[in-house]
Amino acid sequence: MCKQATRLVGCLVLSLCVAGLEAFTMYVLAKFAERYDANSYGSLIRRALGRKTAACLSGVLLVYLWGSCVAYLVIVADTFTSLSVQYLGPEAWFSQRPVVVLTAGTLAMLMCFPRNLSALERVSFAAVLGFMYTAGAVLVRGTQAVSARPDPWAGVTLFNTDIQALYSISIVVFGFNCHANVVSVFYELEHYPHRLISQLPAEPTEYHTLGPLAPKPYTYKLIGMLGAILSAQSIILVGYMAVGVAGYLAYPFKVSSNILNSFAADDIAIQIARAVIGCVVLGHYPLNHHPARKGWEDLLDAVFNVKQIPGWLSAVITIVFVWSNVLTSLVVTDLGEVLHMIGGTAASFMIFFLPGLLLMNGAIIKHTYSCTSLSALIEDAGSEAATPRSLAAGTDGGAGSSSAPLLDKKAGIRDAGLIFAPGKSWVMGLVLVIISGLVLAVTLLTALLG
Repeated sequence: MCKQATRLVGCLVLSLCVAGLEAFTMYVLAKFAERYDANSYGSLIRRALGRKTAACLSGVLLVYLWGSCVAYLVIVADTFTSLSVQYLGPEAWFSQRPVVVLTAGTLAMLMCFPRNLSALERVSFAAVLGFMYTAGAVLVRGTQAVSARPDPWAGVTLFNTDIQALYSISIVVFGFNCHANVVSVFYELEHYPHRLISQLPAEPTEYHTLGPLAPKPYTYKLIGMLGAILSAQSIILVGYMAVGVAGYLAYPFKVSSNILNSFAADDIAIQIARAVIGCVVLGHYPLNHHPARKGWEDLLDAVFNVKQIPGWLSAVITIVFVWSNVLTSLVVTDLGEVLHMIGGTAASFMIFFLPGLLLMNGAIIKHTYSCTSLSALIEDAGSEAATPRSLAAGTDGGAGSSSAPLLDKKAGIRDAGLIFAPGKSWVMGLVLVIISGLVLAVTLLTALLG
């Protein structure tokens, strides 16, 4: 879909830019989660920006995750319906799309009840392997299709400058998004991530000599999270590029929003890829439901001051969430439209707007305190937000950190308002807020123009 809209080079450039921006905003979320001792995205925003903003985030988060889970069920339905028609025949019971959707919904609901992300660790590992196999299968089959044509470059264009090119922006934004789980993953990450990064520096501050634009993690835990972010975004980027380039070159005139549907139905390698992706997406469904459930809890806390909901209510929320997804996916069949809308609206709010506000809030905290009191702080986006109060108290860092100071929850925008604060954090935060607005505007424009 991206390659079809923006053409070859256009989508490669777009993918690189979006991957870099989203990796940066994930790092921002992890950095501030450490400083505010937050265990979820909602709790981070509540502590940094207040209850009203947290309630708004929880609502947007629920809309985004709900739409994402609908997209997952659409993929599962397309995948296993196609396989069943191929091997069991179109009249078979399991070849009926509603049957597949209902079956997938039942399995997904059963996997959504565990509350700890570590219980889904193997699912995440399997998802990476499945993603890599699918990318490899599409790359091989796409290359074969290109080599079989007399003119491999027939119909291939490098750039597309019409209004249709804008359609792919929100889809790419959605594709690289991992932000809903970033804070929860960071909270559960080990404090000394030797398994993730084999050779850690003697002191985390050694990274501060890499240059003014390089990340400056203050703890080993944040170094580990930075490694996880870069690894995840690199794998996603390479996989998307392989699939996108091969798929577009193989079918430059018309390609399905689900690239696997563009290949021959009797291709064994592609059929295996369909089955793998179907299983991986179904297994990934509870990973999206986890922050959605936490979003409900954060919303109840922000609006009604409910600190802990009973187990039976959590189960009811899970059941209602899953089966509302099931009913919607029975009606919605166009995956591209789903990704387009949620990527450009709710996702851009979480990916760009709120991390931008966090950076601006940190700069305002620094600006509203005396420069003398802040001279001991490290000059980077996250450390700019530390306050003299936290340093004087000798408070240890959040989320299990051993040295990063906690932040004052009443300072910044909540105390001084949204004021100008000189510094790169405020400017970068404003850039992210503007990007969020532009993505939203482009999404609405392309939706109205059809």
